[in-house]
Amino acid sequence: MITIQTAESALKNIYLDTIINEINTKTNPFLTMVGANTKEVASREARANIRYGNEGSVAAATEDGELPFGDEVIVEATSPIKNLFGTFQITDKAIRAAQNEPGAFTALLTGEMQNLVAQAQSNLNRMVYGSGNPYLAFTSSISGNTITFPERFAKNFKVGIQFNALDAAGNQLNTAVLTVATVGVSQITFTGTIPATKQDRLYLYPAELANLEVSGVDSIFGDKLYDVEYAKHPQIKPLVVECDSASLEILDEAALLNFFDQYEEHCQGNPADILLTHPNVRKALFENLKDQRTNIDVTEFAGGFRGFSFNGIPMYSDVKCKGGTLYALNSPSFSMQQLCDWTWMTGDDGGILKRQDTKAAYTATLVKYAELVCEKPFLQGKVTNFAANSWK
Repeated sequence: MITIQTAESALKNIYLDTIINEINTKTNPFLTMVGANTKEVASREARANIRYGNEGSVAAATEDGELPFGDEVIVEATSPIKNLFGTFQITDKAIRAAQNEPGAFTALLTGEMQNLVAQAQSNLNRMVYGSGNPYLAFTSSISGNTITFPERFAKNFKVGIQFNALDAAGNQLNTAVLTVATVGVSQITFTGTIPATKQDRLYLYPAELANLEVSGVDSIFGDKLYDVEYAKHPQIKPLVVECDSASLEILDEAALLNFFDQYEEHCQGNPADILLTHPNVRKALFENLKDQRTNIDVTEFAGGFRGFSFNGIPMYSDVKCKGGTLYALNSPSFSMQQLCDWTWMTGDDGGILKRQDTKAAYTATLVKYAELVCEKPFLQGKVTNFAANSWK
């Protein structure tokens, strides 16, 4: 006979390892690559020890002269360990209906676990490309105090929500917080002001939830890395190439090769091993390459993902990646620092399933405390702000 204890035993001893593997290795190829650098920490903060300067380990000198000593500088950046949660619910009625049918009970739990994994992968994948802020929507157009967006984002808005608007380069456009005035099926009106911009795709972020998510790759391309300002240590800045916003260039092979010329000079022989971009950018680039070449290299990424390579570097496209942007990343520079990997949150009695006080249902919570950390931001690059019609 199936009981709550049976269900908890299955969640812990049968499903947990599968969940960990599915989320950690099949969410995103970049995340899979970074997973090889996972570090266990025992602190509420993740730390990045960023080294730059001449270490002096190998240098030439005169036979009887002074031995070479380096002038290495170590910068310590810190970022809070983030709290990642995933929950699922199973009703008491469903448990009782399946309690004498092990096959039905297994199917019930398997379905719930598949849904939980899918939701975790979707949200974690979005965080990989972000800046630590959960976005409410990206816009389709903006006119005066009306913002239009894809209908699927409508559920994220309620009257009174305060938010900020950022462009594809991560620059905040509004000087004062914006407030939702009305909500429609695929648009909102707001109070406040967004300056006129040639870009029709902006990103809307909830003002009160800043920096609660894992610090994605876009977080290193602002004016600071975690709590360290680049102005104080310009040597650690990543490369950012912004296309001319007045002409809104289209990213083609020539433009991308020009970016790589700058990138290779910037990172001094430590190239990227993965490129991340939006599918419409990949499509525009693919069409451009197809007109000039007879062969385009297709490659397989870690985790079984597929894409094609450019300049010898695998390129992966994802709808969660910011439009108008392409990232060139050196994955060994990143690590996932965590207090623990995905596990079930337990109560005082060690139980995983907890009955909800006001419902005839039980919930279980999956938890991970972790932060994505970059220790060599100067090896990363991105090109952004290119033509809307190549990624819209």
